Amino acid sequence: MQQRNSVQHKSQQLFTASEIAEFEYCPLVWWHQQFEPMASADTEELFARLVELEYEHDTQAPSVPEYQMIEQLLVRKGAFEEGQQQHREHAEEVEKVQEERITIGQTGGKMRIVALAAVVLLVLAVILLVAAVVLH
Repeated sequence: MQQRNSVQHKSQQLFTASEIAEFEYCPLVWWHQQFEPMASADTEELFARLVELEYEHDTQAPSVPEYQMIEQLLVRKGAFEEGQQQHREHAEEVEKVQEERITIGQTGGKMRIVALAAVVLLVLAVILLVAAVVLH
């Protein structure tokens, strides 16, 4: 009896919460991700299969469910690649902004010194003018 229960327990597949959420959202997509070998195929394989389907079904190929599934897989893979590209571009922009901040921070210190020197010269000029007026 215990052996049968352990065999049954081992044959039951456990699913994560995210997998259950994906199933709730769209059971068909979830099924394809779990059991369809094309879901893990690379882009070149998917395009090759699309070409085969177009050859087999001619103008009716876009209405074939397998063709539609492969199209969706390609769209998802393309969106992922686009997202990676956007992430790289954003990271480069952030890096440029940080470099500008460093440059501005370094320039800001020099600007403070120049401003302080200008104020000191202005105060000295006013003192000399006042002294010249008083002595005359």
